Amino acid sequence: MIERAVIVGKGDKLSFDLPNAIMNATAAEDNPPENRVPRILTDGELRQLEKDNLAAALAQTDGKIYGPDGAASLLGLNPTTLASRLKKLGFKRPRDDA
Repeated sequence: MIERAVIVGKGDKLSFDLPNAIMNATAAEDNPPENRVPRILTDGELRQLEKDNLAAALAQTDGKIYGPDGAASLLGLNPTTLASRLKKLGFKRPRDDA
C-alpha cells in the first residue's frame, strides 16, 4: 500500500524524483487488477531494488542491524543473514570519526 500525503507549496510547479519502485506501484494502482501485466525486473534491477531496500532499512534504524529495533528485525531477517547480505552487496560499515 502506498501512503499518500498532501503537500502545500507556493509557485506553479512541483516536481519529485521518485524511485522506480514507487513510480511502478503508483502506476499499477491506476489500472484495475484484471488489466495489469506484471513487470518483469532484470537481474540488475532486482539487485538494485534489494540494495535500495536494505539501505532504507539501515537509514531508518540509524545503521543498527541487531536487536528488536534493528534493520534485521524490520526486514524479517536473521541479523547474521542481513550482515552477510550487506557484505556480499558491498555495503561498508560507517567509520567513527572520533
